[in-house]
Formats: sequence, structure tokens, C-alpha cells
Amino acid sequence: MEKVEPEGFSRISSESEYPMYDERIRRFSEFSSDGIIRNKLRKMLKFIFNLEDKHPLIGRSLVYCYYILNSVRFIIGKKLLLIKNRSKYGKLYFNKTYWVNPKKIQYLSGIRVNKWYYYSRILDGDWDLSKKSYEATILYQTTIQRFKEGKKWEETVNYQLGLSKINKGIVQFSKEEWDEIFRKFESLYHEIKRNGIKPQRELSSSKKGYAKFDIRKNLDEISLDIGRDGQFLSVHGRHRLSIAKLLNIPEVPVTIILRHKKWMDFRRYLILYFRNYESKKKYGILSHPDLQNIPFKHGEFSYNTIRKNISISKGKVLDINAKIGYFCHKLEDEGFDCYALEENQKFFYLLKKLKKVENKRFKIISESIFEYSKNKELVFDVVLALNVFHNYLKTKDTYNNLINFLKRLKVKELIFGTYNPKEFKKNEEYRKYNPDQFVNFILENSCLNKAKYIGKTRNGRSLFKFTSENLSS
Repeated sequence: MEKVEPEGFSRISSESEYPMYDERIRRFSEFSSDGIIRNKLRKMLKFIFNLEDKHPLIGRSLVYCYYILNSVRFIIGKKLLLIKNRSKYGKLYFNKTYWVNPKKIQYLSGIRVNKWYYYSRILDGDWDLSKKSYEATILYQTTIQRFKEGKKWEETVNYQLGLSKINKGIVQFSKEEWDEIFRKFESLYHEIKRNGIKPQRELSSSKKGYAKFDIRKNLDEISLDIGRDGQFLSVHGRHRLSIAKLLNIPEVPVTIILRHKKWMDFRRYLILYFRNYESKKKYGILSHPDLQNIPFKHGEFSYNTIRKNISISKGKVLDINAKIGYFCHKLEDEGFDCYALEENQKFFYLLKKLKKVENKRFKIISESIFEYSKNKELVFDVVLALNVFHNYLKTKDTYNNLINFLKRLKVKELIFGTYNPKEFKKNEEYRKYNPDQFVNFILENSCLNKAKYIGKTRNGRSLFKFTSENLSS
């Protein structure tokens, strides 16, 4: 009878060499995705391990040969898979370690089969829609019962479930083996509480014997799949993840196993859009770990410069011409109630998608600034107008509309980014304002009565902070 573990309870990662043949055979035979081949491998490995006991020199040599060959096959297979997908989806890494906030891992993956086979694969289908809550799992509830509520292991739900299955003969664990699993879990909790979670490659693990050839040891992090909307789905390493969630550890090292095809299509859209349509402009630093190697940079206006000049700590923020919503993402994380105003439909699509990817709450408005709440006062604590108002100096109509917009604006603070006059010398415009003239124009036509220069971008664009003394209280 094969060992079956209670629901929600994966094996605990250990730095020691595998003490039981079953465990070694299970791990060594996972290289194959085919069940029949895997069973044949298990029989062969059992023979090799028995031979190692009787004739160590011969047996251990065979173990080394087998494991090295399969490690090489594993690496080559993954490299070929990455090469195959690279032309369509860009560069990916099957052994890259990412850092993710445990709070963003909310659901379980719908695929629980041989994670080594699925590494680097792209798969369509509904496997990402199971919506099984991670924090409702028996393992996480057991973690809470033991380490937050202070119950003994024997009183926890997972221990009782496992003991019941042992007594009924459903599993072949002995009670002593079951107790040892929880003893290791206890030890893992205190180790993480003291030292945090480090990447596997940084741990001072034993390199004796075949363990030093274990290429997968460096891949044995908390493992996740990525669903169609960029959501993280738990696969492996749930003991470490449960502990990290309970201890509110801000980031944990993870590896990505499987990616949904729709996610990769969106990722490809991002790459192509910014490469072809906006080749000279990069908007925003994308925070999703799987988008980090896309070469985006904000470039125009420094978030740190802007943030330190916003004197309030919470309130309503309007970002005009929000692009992909970089400032809304950042300011929402700091507790602001954000509104992204973007009339360009291409950017509007990206705004909606990335808002869902990052699970944000900010509101998106697909209108021009002139149509937004037309003929009504616009009441905000902070408004960001970065490199946008000059677009409305081109004609008399847009110029007058800008004046009407400024008069409707009731705001405590406005961060204004000018354009660089040198970039528009040859353009015919209804009004041509240099930065100082533009500042005076805003002061004359708005509730704002004070302006302060706060910096300049490397593109030569000046930044100003406007305040309204009447609304600041």
C-alpha cells in the first residue's frame, strides 16, 4: 500500500539526506511524467539502493550515474522548452528565484501532479480557476492552532485526521513517524521565526554523496503556478508558506512552475506594445515578479521626489493621464484612495489588466479631463498632472477647456510636471508657455495660490508643487 498523506499536508523540506528508500525513490523517479515509466524506475531504484547496502562501491556508483544522467536530461529538457517559447513569449528562467509577499498567495493551484515535469511549461485550460482558499486548508488551520492558539499537536485538526487514517489502515505511517513529521514542523517554525526564510541555494546543506548532484535542490523553494490574471497559486512548500503567513514575513523566495497561456499572452502584449508602440517612452515599474525582466522604467518623474513633496498621509488622489497606473499602484500601497484618469484606450486596457493582476482597488476613469464629472466641482486632496497640461495648449478650444477644468478643481495639493520647451520649438500651438509662465497660468485660473519648484527630470522637465492655503486645513 502506498503512503498517502492527509489532505493539505505536504512533505517537510529537510537538509538531511533522505533516510528512507521510499522517499529517495519517490524523488528520484519524479523526473518522469509517465506513470508506467515511473513505476519501472521505482523498481530499478529499489534494486540499486539495496545493492548499495550490500556492495556500496558498485551501488553508489550506479546511483551517481543514474542521478547525474537524469539531472542532465532534466536541465536539457527545460532549456529546450525555454528556447521553444522564447521567440513568442520572451525570456524566462526555470530556476530563477523570485520574492513574493505571502499575502498575495491566496489560492491553491488546480494541478497537483509532478511539479518537476511542469517546470517552465505554459498551459491553457481552467486549472487556475479552482479558487480553493489557501488559508482554509487543513495545514494552515493546523499552523494557527499550534503556533497562534497554543494547542498541542495532538489537539490540532491535521494531527487528528492523520491519526484516524493510521488507525484505519488507510495510510502506512506509524504513529512514531507521524509524530516525527510534526516534530520537524515545530523545528522548522522556530528556525524561520529566528532567521527568516532563505533561498535553498544559500542554506548550508549537506553536500555528501549524491546530494551534491541534486540540481532540483536549488529549485525546491516555495513553488507557485501563475494563473491567467497573474494570480499566484500555491503548489509546494506549504509548511514554509503557512509559517511565513502566520509570522507576517513580508517576502519569501519562490520559484514559478507553470504559467497560464492567457497570462503569457498578456505578458507578450506588454512586451510588444512597449517595444513597438512606445519605443522611446517607458511608463512605470511593474511590481509583479514575473514582469520584472520586461525592460520598463518610469524615467520621466521620480516617485520618491513626488512622494516626499506630498505633505498629507492619506486622502483622495487623482492621477491625470495615468498611463499604466504606476503612481496609483504606489500610492494605494501607502493608504491613499486613488483615481486613475486615462482616455487612451490602449492604456485603459493595460490599466484594467494590471489593476487586476496586482489586486488593487483604485478607480479607473476612461474619460478626458474635460468630460470627467462635467460642470461639477472636482474635490481631491492631491492631483498629479505630470507632462499632460501642455497637450491642451495646441488649440483655442482645448486651452479654454483647460481653464474651465482648473476652475472646477478643488484640491489641496497639485504636483505639476511641465514639458521641456526645447522639445516643442517647431510645434505650432495656440499658446506657448515656458515653465514659469505655465506656473502663473495655473495660479491665475485655479484655487491654488502658492507654487514651489521641487526638481527637474533628466529630460529637462521641471516639477512644481502647488498648494491652496484655503483648502489645506
